[in-house]
Amino acid sequence: MDGELGGVALCARGEEIEKVSRYLSWRDFERFCSSILKARGYVVKENVILRRPRAQVDIVAISEGLSLAIDCKHWNRSPGYSGLTRVMEAQKSRARRLRSSVNGLGPVASIILVLVDSGARFVAGGAVVPIFALGDFLNNLESHGVNLETT
Repeated sequence: MDGELGGVALCARGEEIEKVSRYLSWRDFERFCSSILKARGYVVKENVILRRPRAQVDIVAISEGLSLAIDCKHWNRSPGYSGLTRVMEAQKSRARRLRSSVNGLGPVASIILVLVDSGARFVAGGAVVPIFALGDFLNNLESHGVNLETT
């Protein structure tokens, strides 16, 4: 069984999402996150390539009214606040480029989806979401508006 599907099956049997995620490769972690978003009703595009200059958005999760540009980080420890800020600024730049290059795409929010909880929830106008909190984050997305910038 591949990692992504194995992770989904383990979570369906009651295993903790963070524990399951630790055993996935970084690539399977991205696929696993995509599976979760699809199960939540998002239209998901993986590994969206932007050109000139070349850049990649790991996951674009599209819903009515708001899209999420997600950078998955399978880090075993947090890079700290300044490191998260640098990563978020780069993700916000990719989100702006994504929005301008995809016709009909509504507002886009920048998200860093992490394996390990960094303690930071919002950095530089984007959200840092630990995998165990993804469901809660998505359930309360509208209430995050004051902390979450869109392009």
